[in-house]
Amino acid sequence: MIKGYFLPCAKGNLFVSQYGQTNSQKTILLLPSIFEELNLSRAILTKQALFLAKQGYCVYALDYLGTGDSEQDIEQVNVAIWRDNIVTTVKWLQSKDIQSITLWGVRFGGLMALTTLQSIESILPVEQILLWKPVMKGKQFMTQFLRLKQANSMMQGEQKVNWRERILSGTNVEVAGYEITADFLSSIDSLEVSKALALTCPLTWFELASASIPPAVLIQTKEWDQQLLKTACFEGSAFWQIPEIFEQSQLHLPTLNALQGEA
Repeated sequence: MIKGYFLPCAKGNLFVSQYGQTNSQKTILLLPSIFEELNLSRAILTKQALFLAKQGYCVYALDYLGTGDSEQDIEQVNVAIWRDNIVTTVKWLQSKDIQSITLWGVRFGGLMALTTLQSIESILPVEQILLWKPVMKGKQFMTQFLRLKQANSMMQGEQKVNWRERILSGTNVEVAGYEITADFLSSIDSLEVSKALALTCPLTWFELASASIPPAVLIQTKEWDQQLLKTACFEGSAFWQIPEIFEQSQLHLPTLNALQGEA
């Protein structure tokens, strides 16, 4: 079963997809990535959600304002608005008599999940967290995104430009089809997951497209509660970066096992 809902909030209507029958005990909130990563991973996340639905889970996938099928454009939003979007969605789940949730964060969605966790937990208990190749630093994520602009401009024979500096000075810049504002960029640049993050529930980290856990991940999670943390590597394609990859079925069972505490 697939359903779609528009949830009213202060800045526009949010779109939330539902995969599976409502289940107050087995509810997952999927927080996806943004930009082209959202578009390139959409089919894979949908198939994973449908697989989980067959196992009795109910997955709700949020499109933040300015992304996917939600209202507004990217230049009209920032991280504070996206956090409010998540809170609005969790309150809506609470109104549907959902008792607790699992957070599933993919890439940038992992960053949003961990940096909004306290607000989420003030509304509904979070039973566990599942992260697919999560981003830990917003500034690093945007640096990689702005490289697309740099590469494109240099291919056209233009001189090297500090695009971050230009945007933060107040000039809107189009990057890969997205209008980036100073407000939007600075809000993402400020996002970072603490190396001293106090876990309150089990967290499973899937390091995708990798044969081993990178040193940066080990450093990031060194001080986290190791009894609550599990990490696993999966080789394969970085589907969030590569067009026309629509299947990652090798992740179906490991994801289910992680949700069931068997990873």
